[in-house]
Amino acid sequence: MLLPPACAGCGSAGALLCATCAGSFRPASLPAARFVSADPAIAIGQDLCLALAAFTFEGPIRTALARLKYEGASQLARPLSEAAIPTLTVLLEITGAMPLVPVPVHRERLRERGYNQAELIARALGSMAGAPVLDLLERVRPTTKQHRLDRAARLANLRAAFAMRSDRRPTPVTVILVDDIVTTTATVEACASVLRSAGSREVYAFALARET
Repeated sequence: MLLPPACAGCGSAGALLCATCAGSFRPASLPAARFVSADPAIAIGQDLCLALAAFTFEGPIRTALARLKYEGASQLARPLSEAAIPTLTVLLEITGAMPLVPVPVHRERLRERGYNQAELIARALGSMAGAPVLDLLERVRPTTKQHRLDRAARLANLRAAFAMRSDRRPTPVTVILVDDIVTTTATVEACASVLRSAGSREVYAFALARET
């Protein structure tokens, strides 16, 4: 408790995420080319209008997200979200103001980690963007880890894994799903399908990083 924090990216003392590591995060796409040419930061799905990622999943951000997700470093949600907020602002300029909906984790995983990293990120982003955060979804079925699966296998793995919470508010017409990492977008697509079935007309998604 008395030691200064160590950077999650490089281990240097003084901050949870040092300026050098935060400055090294590589955008998932060039802002000048966004929405103009083939773009690794952007994905479109059947039920998902558009998904946008802030950074490429590599180097210090990969290390920091692993610590947030698997090592109990919940304090990293805030500085990582601060780095990503300019990209979310771009998305909000296109979509207009709308609530953020974190991608849920199953209760067993929540018990193991003590928190849902997507919810921490959504709440940090929401406080900076002035957007409400709505906990609308739940993960009703545990799934196997997705990182070794292709898109078809991921979609099969996620079938019937999500549902609307029984104590939810009325479903908003438009929402932005929030997750830490997107790869094939199968998870946010599955969540978007549930939200669309419940009454949302437009579902977008935002992630801190995209793994390609």
